[in-house]
Amino acid sequence: MGQSSTKAGVVVWGSSEHGQLGIGSLPAEDRAVQPRIVEQLRSVHVRQVCCAGHYSCGLSENGEVYTWGCGKDGQLGHGETKDVYTPKAVRTLQSKLIRTVSCAEHHVAAVSESGVLFTWGKGQNGRLGHGGTESELLPKAVEGLAGHHVSQVSCGDFHTACVLLNPTHVYAWGLGLSGRLGHGDEADRCVPTLVEALSVNHVTFVACGGHHSATISDAGGQLMTWGGGAFGKLGHGNRLAQTSPKLVTALQNKKLVQASLGPHHSAALTQKGEVYTWGQAGRLGHASQGAEVDEMVPRQVMALSSVFVLQVSCGHSHCAVVTETGDVWAWGSSRAFGHTEPSAVPNVPTMIKVLSGKAIVQVACGMTHSIALSDYRRLTGKAALAAARSMGAAPAGKDRMSPPAAAGGRLEGDGGPDAKKPERYLDSGEAALLSGDERNPGVLVERHDTTEGGPEKGLYGSKGLPAPAIEREVAFLSAELKAYQEQTLRLAKLLQETKTKLEALQNENSFLKSELEVMHQCSNDSDERLDTLRRHFNDRIREMERRYSEKERVWKETFGRLRSHLELGTMEGVEAPGMGLGPDFTMARRQGSASGGPGRVDGQGPALADPVALSEGGPMGLPGEEAAGHGAAGSEPLLPAGSENAGARSDSQQRMRAAGRVSLWPGGGQS
Repeated sequence: MGQSSTKAGVVVWGSSEHGQLGIGSLPAEDRAVQPRIVEQLRSVHVRQVCCAGHYSCGLSENGEVYTWGCGKDGQLGHGETKDVYTPKAVRTLQSKLIRTVSCAEHHVAAVSESGVLFTWGKGQNGRLGHGGTESELLPKAVEGLAGHHVSQVSCGDFHTACVLLNPTHVYAWGLGLSGRLGHGDEADRCVPTLVEALSVNHVTFVACGGHHSATISDAGGQLMTWGGGAFGKLGHGNRLAQTSPKLVTALQNKKLVQASLGPHHSAALTQKGEVYTWGQAGRLGHASQGAEVDEMVPRQVMALSSVFVLQVSCGHSHCAVVTETGDVWAWGSSRAFGHTEPSAVPNVPTMIKVLSGKAIVQVACGMTHSIALSDYRRLTGKAALAAARSMGAAPAGKDRMSPPAAAGGRLEGDGGPDAKKPERYLDSGEAALLSGDERNPGVLVERHDTTEGGPEKGLYGSKGLPAPAIEREVAFLSAELKAYQEQTLRLAKLLQETKTKLEALQNENSFLKSELEVMHQCSNDSDERLDTLRRHFNDRIREMERRYSEKERVWKETFGRLRSHLELGTMEGVEAPGMGLGPDFTMARRQGSASGGPGRVDGQGPALADPVALSEGGPMGLPGEEAAGHGAAGSEPLLPAGSENAGARSDSQQRMRAAGRVSLWPGGGQS
């Protein structure tokens, strides 16, 4: 195959099931290819690359954006959801002069030279910042930031954050779960919202991961993190979530220049070219120092202590760095870190030998693939500074290119523009990436220094070189010891506070338990009392019913006998309670019957007295003394009604009433 006139370009490796490598479709068995060049970008002067999920993105020198790979959520910006297997320009942005771009798993953000922010892709949880949750298949300007100048943007898997200039502020929006937006709560935001806790900090850099966020301020390069704390990825010494920005104290004196965040791990780069990682084990690069475990505070990657690192990138489960010599070191639990040697240990930082000497200036890690930018133009320090100033702020997030901390002099091994170098080839299947061609334009971006004097001079001279290994190791051990001491003190304080809270909770629990027992006892006593009252009430009701039934029965029997005697014409033997009938009444009835007087039932004697008359006080109820005056010999017989002796009967009735006779009928009172 003929060689292209461009000897620098974009290098990719890893899986390509959705075309994320940009080299066309691959057979199913070729899912972890070795590094190779993207042929269709040979003629494009690419200055930045980024990737996430299953797609990739490139930004050219003239501000054009190219995307390829998985497009199911519209993240490619081509107005459709089809996968694209080779780089394709985003036509909507061709006239926007894009300066920087950031990728997340399902959406993309880009900033123009004029500071306008564009977003597109999946809009769930408001991560695009357009005021709703609808997806956008084409890039769309974020109206909520109109009139502001955006200097840098970073996309997390479910949220977005950016840095504004004049004045410097940080805005965040999207999913608020675990406090990843930094607003002090977990509410979603569909429009860019100011992170008020960072208003007093002059933030120069922001990064978003899968579930957390971070910023670096120009005040000593201090790092602040917030969001989900699983696996200790915030670096605060615990696994707790943080809804507001909090300083990572273990790195407060390290003068950080860049940070990169993965789903559950984090990495930071110091001004001295040192790399610190923390969070989930298996992707931190500490395996060379023993079995790797989750790190809840930042820990230096000692396997990189002998090299000066210019940039670091965190992927889903792997990491990669670019050194000052243009080499790439990678590690992690994914085959996407590019090692083809069987002897490569997954979680020990190892240089990718096939990329050695290829002048890699930037690397970005995705889910199952990685992408790097190769530039064979060897620039002097002044040219690098001029190129950096022309580019403005560097890209953000886990795919941000972090340039050198200082410039001046040529890259190591660069003999000048006229130097002759042997050609070396990078196998790409159909093309070759040549080494040592100085004619191709490229760019090397300045790392922003935090000192007042500006960028440090002589990176490759006496000043700016890494300290000797032994001194760096001693300094690291001292800092690590101090960090452990501080962590121990924090843990002791935290344990004491936890103990106090636990004791208070135990006391409160005991009190509540006793109160509950008292309530149960009172409830039981109340139930017993209620049952006792119910039984007593029922017994009283039954007793009253029994008594009234008995009285009713007695009265019914009495009135029954009385009615029978009245019908038969005799009152003999009738005795009712309170009736006032006694032996005198019986004796009188017998005498009257014997003499043929009243009370006969044979029809020959006088008729029985009228019951009405009896009820009104007839002669049948004489008291005992009255009856004694009307004995058997001299008693006055009862006279039938209508007889000739009616007048005598009337006199007798009057005398009986005067004597106070008791009425025969129940309820009758005295006359």
